[in-house]
Amino acid sequence: MGQQQTGKRSIALPITLVLLVFSLIGNVFLYSQFLQNKQQNNFETGQKIYAAAVQSKQYFEELIPLLDALLQSNQLETRAETKFLAGKASQKGQAYFNLMTEAELIAGKSEKRDAEQALKYVNEVEEALQAIGNNPGTLKEEERAYLVALKGSLEEMARIMDSFNTNIGENRVAVIRLSSGLEWIVLVEKLQQVMSGQTTKLPAA
Repeated sequence: MGQQQTGKRSIALPITLVLLVFSLIGNVFLYSQFLQNKQQNNFETGQKIYAAAVQSKQYFEELIPLLDALLQSNQLETRAETKFLAGKASQKGQAYFNLMTEAELIAGKSEKRDAEQALKYVNEVEEALQAIGNNPGTLKEEERAYLVALKGSLEEMARIMDSFNTNIGENRVAVIRLSSGLEWIVLVEKLQQVMSGQTTKLPAA
């Protein structure tokens, strides 16, 4: 009787060990899958941030020479192409809204006030430039003052985005790192400060 119990115990122990090993292997596999999925999600988030940052920088930079062209123009015909190019550049302004949105998601903000402010900024700037572009004669003083002030703020925003490394697009590790908010979040905060100090709506004549 005692030998039978000993035999059962001797069989039960290796079976328990085998089950334990399989359980550990299963847990390790599931955890590795979790880490892979998390890394992939972070990579995709990083790609969104990278694209938004690069296009935001282009948006700021492309508008600056167009403002110079409007300041130097003196009739409707010379403003037509500039107005068209300004509208085209403004399409990249959506990226600025996307960048602010990603920043707010990382910061855990439930309200998208900064992103909404960025979208308002882009829309009002485009409306103002289209209105100025439709001016058939000499620019009014308030239009000229608006363009000069806007150019100054855009130049400052472009300088801020010069600190963003646009050469990391093919570097998976660097792109994943963007999802943590390191380094670029502070740039967004600086952009927001400049944006908040700029009057984007063209003053009424």
